[in-house]
Amino acid sequence: MTATKKYRVAVIGVGNMGKNHLRIYSEIPSINVIAISDLNSSLIETFATKYHANAYLDFRKMLDGEDVDIVSICVPTSKHYEIARECVGRGINVLLEKPIANDIYHAQDLLDFAEKRSVKFLVGHIERFNPMVNRIKKIVGQGQIGKIIAIIARRVGMFPPQIQDVDVAIDLAIHDIDICNYLLGNLPFEIRKNGQRNLTKNREDSVEFFLRYESGASSYIQANWVTPVKIRKLIITGETGYLEADYISQEIELYENRGAGEVYVIKIVPDKKEPLREELLYFIDCVEKDVIIDSRFALDSLRIALNL
Repeated sequence: MTATKKYRVAVIGVGNMGKNHLRIYSEIPSINVIAISDLNSSLIETFATKYHANAYLDFRKMLDGEDVDIVSICVPTSKHYEIARECVGRGINVLLEKPIANDIYHAQDLLDFAEKRSVKFLVGHIERFNPMVNRIKKIVGQGQIGKIIAIIARRVGMFPPQIQDVDVAIDLAIHDIDICNYLLGNLPFEIRKNGQRNLTKNREDSVEFFLRYESGASSYIQANWVTPVKIRKLIITGETGYLEADYISQEIELYENRGAGEVYVIKIVPDKKEPLREELLYFIDCVEKDVIIDSRFALDSLRIALNL
């Protein structure tokens, strides 16, 4: 990507994800990080010094005082709507970390408002930019495993203390809900959900989804905050093949059924890339080339995660 100008970028929320947005933006030649905002004064002062940016405790004062082209919003989900709508209302291109919002009404309003204001609005479902997922999309599209019969996704690990305002379905399972829809190219007509409260009594920390699609495919998604090891796996069974993939290593094992009991195994290792970097580069390119962004997929995933 070769940009024709320097884009002035601000980051709102510089915790776990926000600090990575800052790091990557600082390494992109077409980007000038001009401001950061967070409620943690010591944190923003540290990052402001590191990235030579202005620091603000109040994001509205930042928007009043800075001329911003692009903003990354990396705050808790409960604050997504308020902050994103303010930025969109000021005509700023917005990259909003998933989920789009914590309810359907606010999600739909953000999409409608961004369209009305003619700004770029991308919801950061980061796994769409994982090289492993892109390679699987090509494998499926080229018919290498035939028609998809079933997808199994596991996304489990220990409880993240920084997540205080959503349950495990909105934090974790929504990733795989989106990827199943993305790979199958449509939305499920049947949704079954089983959620449990195990170690976290005020919200569900374990969930399973069973989704059925008109194509005949089904998907089973397991997500929890109770497993003492981090697992990010995707398994797909097709009519003529099968694959297992790991989101972390980005590696794929493809099994092709060649008939007469002959199975051909291919290990695929795509060029390893940081998904967040690919996402930010994509968003900047859309701004640069005035490409329309349709983030309705984020609304669809949220609706399923909420079992509505």
